[in-house]
Amino acid sequence: MSIAFRHNEFNTDARDGGHTISEVTQAEIRRGFDAQGYQWNGQELQRHMYMEYRREVYPQYHGIAHDTHAVQKQSRCVDPTQEFYRLRYSVTGSNYRCKISHFQLRDLIWATSNYDVYYWHMDGIHRWNPWLKTRSCVLARREMPADFRLSALCVDQGIVLAGDYQGRVCARSLWASDTRVAVGQVAGGTDIVNHVTPANRRGGGNLVSLAVNSGSVDTFDVQRMAATTSASFEWAVNCTAISDSGSIGCVVGDSLQNVLVDPRQDYRKIGELLGHKDYSFACAISPDERQVATGSQDSSVRVYDVRWPRDTLASLCGYLGAMRVVKFSPCGRFLLAAEPADYLHIYETGLFDRSQDLEFMGEIAGATFTLDCLFVGISDAVHEDMLAEYTLL
Repeated sequence: MSIAFRHNEFNTDARDGGHTISEVTQAEIRRGFDAQGYQWNGQELQRHMYMEYRREVYPQYHGIAHDTHAVQKQSRCVDPTQEFYRLRYSVTGSNYRCKISHFQLRDLIWATSNYDVYYWHMDGIHRWNPWLKTRSCVLARREMPADFRLSALCVDQGIVLAGDYQGRVCARSLWASDTRVAVGQVAGGTDIVNHVTPANRRGGGNLVSLAVNSGSVDTFDVQRMAATTSASFEWAVNCTAISDSGSIGCVVGDSLQNVLVDPRQDYRKIGELLGHKDYSFACAISPDERQVATGSQDSSVRVYDVRWPRDTLASLCGYLGAMRVVKFSPCGRFLLAAEPADYLHIYETGLFDRSQDLEFMGEIAGATFTLDCLFVGISDAVHEDMLAEYTLL
């Protein structure tokens, strides 16, 4: 199988100095480069053949045996040729590799503004500023427990927080004068923390929701570094989402019956979300709190109306495999769905009949929105590691 060469392998343009391109802007895009620095002029067929090959050989993982083709046939027909976001700037290289510790847990990119993008690097949690083109370590690995393996990341209200394989939580304030690293433990023991999400953005305080593999959702007080409440489920909890008002939550995991809950009443179940054929690892609630989306290993994203959750509003399928990251944009106009590698889909909410498909080469470590930007992280041992910023048109 023939693949594209790097720019410096066949062109010694003085502008690039014969070196690997590590930064890409619209100027390079117009010259035939992609976001990862590969040049495809005259090699479009090779790229197409290579991406088709990757679709065929990419390893699939199923918790429950199912017919993926049947799921795809039942999905909505979507026009994928739209352009909602356009690349402004990307940077490649090992310094910008977002380390993936667990192949099923990919929500590892967080952005608190267009100038503050956080990712898990091999030596700690880094902050990247795409406008100043700088990066810095905000929580070094040497400051964490010796055997700390990050599995979940969250940055909110000036606090960076990470969960690990042994149920531990590390946190540091980015704003306060006291920059000491605090360490806490989940209520349910020493099982892996699968996901972390803010729990009370409107109510003040520093509470987060921890999805724990042992089958619990812990409401964790970052000030005290201890769980205040813990709700138990009959299956491993892989992800949670909580609305900004705190009145609605979604819990998904190793079950075909994902649930809507009321976080104010110890995660009491208020509805079931049915339709997936395999376990789910991602969920999100729209800003207006009317829709909830879940991403599953059956390669689909399902969107539900919170008022009538038993019926699916839309079933949306990808090309390669499981949907590992699902997020609504802050304005609610777009729904992001990231596959484990190569493909990221941006659906226009409403009819869910139009989308923009972003194509990369490599494992997707995470993706996130700000008000007018989209940030994507690629981590791969073969292809270029990348952090990229896309701006809303």
